[in-house]
Amino acid sequence: MKVIIVGAGLSGLSTAIALRKFIPASQPLEVKIYDNINPATGQATEQATPQVRTSRLGAGLGLQGNGLRVLEDLDPALKRRVYAAGFPCSGFTWKTAGNWLLGHEYVDVLPISRPLLINCLYETLPPDSVIHKKVARVVTQQGRKPVVQFEDGSPDETADLVVGADGIRSTVRHNLFGDDEKYRPKYIGTCAVGGVLDVPVPKHLLDNPTMLFYMGSTGSFGYTGLTQSDKNKLLYWSIYETDLPGRGLKLNHDLMLQQLRQRHGDWSDPLISQCLEKAHLDNVYPIFVMPDLPYWGRDGCVLIGDAAHALPPRSGQGASQAFEDGEALALLLAGYLEKEHDPDDAISRSILGLFEVRAPRVNGIKADALRWKDPKMPMSWLKTMGLYISLFILVRVKKVLNLFTRRDLWNVRDAVSKYIAQ
Repeated sequence: MKVIIVGAGLSGLSTAIALRKFIPASQPLEVKIYDNINPATGQATEQATPQVRTSRLGAGLGLQGNGLRVLEDLDPALKRRVYAAGFPCSGFTWKTAGNWLLGHEYVDVLPISRPLLINCLYETLPPDSVIHKKVARVVTQQGRKPVVQFEDGSPDETADLVVGADGIRSTVRHNLFGDDEKYRPKYIGTCAVGGVLDVPVPKHLLDNPTMLFYMGSTGSFGYTGLTQSDKNKLLYWSIYETDLPGRGLKLNHDLMLQQLRQRHGDWSDPLISQCLEKAHLDNVYPIFVMPDLPYWGRDGCVLIGDAAHALPPRSGQGASQAFEDGEALALLLAGYLEKEHDPDDAISRSILGLFEVRAPRVNGIKADALRWKDPKMPMSWLKTMGLYISLFILVRVKKVLNLFTRRDLWNVRDAVSKYIAQ
């Protein structure tokens, strides 16, 4: 069985690991991963690369307990490496711009640099697993195997299964759904900037590790430790309302830094002032969310991760849901192969099963995250006070609801086993 994965991000790499873990040894398996960007340099290339340079520490994320459980399923050593590379926290702390406490949300979460997390995934795969070449198109046709075409004109490749793990601007999704506007990602009106600073992690964070979120009239600012192996690396971010930046425009880094300081310059936490003083901004990240798709795949081609269901950052589940997708797909395929379905039938059933097992879960997470609507910014004093009161209440309501609806209890193996047994 030949599987081509388009995209060497979190979902693509974890899916490759899951396939190698769960597909029975009796089924010959070839997995190839194509990605047009070498994450070690940020440049397009056609050579394999061993890993991301650890000097590129920006673009952090929070990996929750359910995501760590998937990594444990895939490879206990992988989970240990990821845990060691992150900064284990006991939850989220919400504060006002004036540094007044709004509440604590207790949940296991591991802040980690995305490049460091990708490093850990790379190290779990054979060194030649990723080929850096741009996929131009995936051709699907009922009754035939999918065909992958490349931008450089190199020979087409036919696969038994193509996995579209190529993110929010997925080429594979476009090939499946065409130009229909309702199947394109939607910009939610906010952007994020941030990075990593050589700043000593404050004692209160070392004694009580948490992800701190400060809310104010001009946006939000947050920080936490980057990794438990280095107490002098601080991960910070700022999320703010703005028009969608044009793609391909040259960024004015001085202007971005000036705007960052204008948004948060009078906020009370002294560590925020220290971050603003030392900040250097390399990129801006517009935040998109995917609409609910009617299906995630057909004719030997399937979407996973952000390509299928990009989630808002407030969900805190983007990476964890990508990992759950990869494990679920591999378990479905392995389960149907073990039930002596031929590979083509097993692939068709797995594509349908992935959607039916996973879509209700991710759509529910997205709906919960979007239920809270941020007011237009900058806010008046009255609206800012309303935001603080709402957050004060919301944190406490969520604490009660989480006693009955903890999402980290959802288990990929159990869900897939029940589905296959139907």
